[in-house]
Amino acid sequence: MIVTLIRLSLNVPTNDANTEPTPPIGLAYLASVCKQNGVTVHGIDASGRNLNKIFKIPKYKFRGNGLEIKEIIDLIDPSTEIIGVASMFSSEWPYVRDCINLLKEKFPKAIIIVGGEHATALPEYNLRDCKGIDYIVLGEGEQTWEEIIKRKKLNQDIKDLDGLAYIENGKFVKTKPRVRIKHIDEIPWPDWETFPIQPYLDNAVSFGPGAGRNMPILATRGCPYECTFCSNPVMYGRRYYTRQVADLIKEIKYYIDKYKITGLQFYDLTAIIKKGWIIEFCKALKENNINLQWSLPSGTRSEALDLDTLKALSDANLRYLVYAPESGSVECLTNIKKKIKLSNMEKSIKYAISQGITVRANLIIGFPYETRFQIYQTLFLQLKYAFIGVEEIPLYYFNAYPGTELFDSL
Repeated sequence: MIVTLIRLSLNVPTNDANTEPTPPIGLAYLASVCKQNGVTVHGIDASGRNLNKIFKIPKYKFRGNGLEIKEIIDLIDPSTEIIGVASMFSSEWPYVRDCINLLKEKFPKAIIIVGGEHATALPEYNLRDCKGIDYIVLGEGEQTWEEIIKRKKLNQDIKDLDGLAYIENGKFVKTKPRVRIKHIDEIPWPDWETFPIQPYLDNAVSFGPGAGRNMPILATRGCPYECTFCSNPVMYGRRYYTRQVADLIKEIKYYIDKYKITGLQFYDLTAIIKKGWIIEFCKALKENNINLQWSLPSGTRSEALDLDTLKALSDANLRYLVYAPESGSVECLTNIKKKIKLSNMEKSIKYAISQGITVRANLIIGFPYETRFQIYQTLFLQLKYAFIGVEEIPLYYFNAYPGTELFDSL
């Protein structure tokens, strides 16, 4: 069996400043699952194959980064039986849809399976909008993908597998939700040979700030909170699992040896919730003489980030930390179910700055039912953070992402 996994080129509106793709860690995990099950797997990372190429997508007034769909098609083995495509961001869907339909046209015998945040959030819409899709994998994909491979190797049907969506005789079918992977250490590490990481490392292209050879990595999965603007509850549910520190350290040491990395960037949704775990991790970094600079660029909470924790983080060479207060209004925070205390977060931020950690704080305005006064409260908080030494305080406009509680209610 031959499987081809595809991350299509990053595509953004022509006037968007964001042009930096990130390594496709989700597909790299699936590639490892394929290899573990004796399947030949080919990976095509359209952006990673040509980081410096920019092309126009005039139909949508977008621009792409990397290989165009015709170039991708030329790279696909004609014997491919399964084509997996990642669909992460809703803004990219029109281009992704057109590419998937072209793939189906060129490879009509191949099964096309789509997964990711956007696909999981709107499965019926995606299936009806894109006739080229055969199945959508919902949520966490490794176990579903493994079962698909095993069934297909034996020419067995996959329609009863948990965690799938498809159209049959015009009817939308969604199978039973798949139980989350509890022992995440059992998932094989990402396969950065099938999806070469070197172009990103060699060009210092990564998720967070900083130059150098920054390796993407995951230490945890999921988030136990229920913010109404976040799609995590649909994608992962509210179960939060951490890896064994020993396994994480082993992976880091492997990357140091193989790729000569100089830094780590954690892609976790919410990396720091359990104080004991993060203290153990920092201690393990020191004991193993791992002196990489590392960052937490996704945005985290402050409950576990007291002075002792932040001292340990700084001592273990954490250099960049992102907090996610979201709003300066207590009432607004209550409405969006962001269960934080602004006073505690401010105290934690001051502690982080005192330890020499560069701090960023993410803010959002434009939530439904937000008043002008509440927006002023957020703007005031932005100024306050600047005065106490926060280096970056971006102000985002609210977007109702598919798969969120606010999207459904609106």
